Amino acid sequence: KSFVKSIKELSQDKIVSGDYWFENPHSTRYFYSPSGFGLKNNEGYYQNTWVFFNQLSVGITDNISIGGGMMPLFLLGGAPTPIWFTPKISFSVSKNDKVNLGSGVLIANILGESESTFGLLYATSTFGTIDHNLNIGAGYAFSSEGFSKYPTLTLSGMTRVNKKVFLITENYLISGYYESFGILSIGGRSVQKKLAVDYGIIIPVGDIGTFVGIPWLGITVPFIVNARD
Repeated sequence: KSFVKSIKELSQDKIVSGDYWFENPHSTRYFYSPSGFGLKNNEGYYQNTWVFFNQLSVGITDNISIGGGMMPLFLLGGAPTPIWFTPKISFSVSKNDKVNLGSGVLIANILGESESTFGLLYATSTFGTIDHNLNIGAGYAFSSEGFSKYPTLTLSGMTRVNKKVFLITENYLISGYYESFGILSIGGRSVQKKLAVDYGIIIPVGDIGTFVGIPWLGITVPFIVNARD
């Protein structure tokens, strides 16, 4: 018994064609936007996208998590450096855990610039399981001048196509005083228990420039705080 590290009952729905599919280790977010699922107590992850985008998030209870990130542009000749803080609360509202709600705030600042604090206050709802779900969210941007008049809307989803691959979409409708534009994305996530690789294409829609598509590439490393050796 001294050699037993942990004992966990396997759920029948995780056994597919005789093979055990481990739990989705990255159910709390899509490419970036949050889902209604939350990190459990002492769970965490480090996310890096295109080298310069870095974020670390940790669950401090089974319903509350905190995160923070940085784009270290100061390495490029002392350029102003964006930093952000992302507390979140999430919980299930159904007996079968197929309806989950989340709410949080992203508070950002650009070091090296005065009066640069801004952010987004959001709420999100996720329908389905951690392997197959659809997410609807809304948020209001804010700055030192107050909250935006119009919300930013999100529609996201993921589905597990085999043991190690998910399909992901994450989409935004951003409204302004005079015009609105959208951001569409489609891609995938290849997962292992201790690593995930995200890849996809981001497509701006509307009068926001001449981009046809922007590639997305990132990695995520999950971890457990105070795990036993």
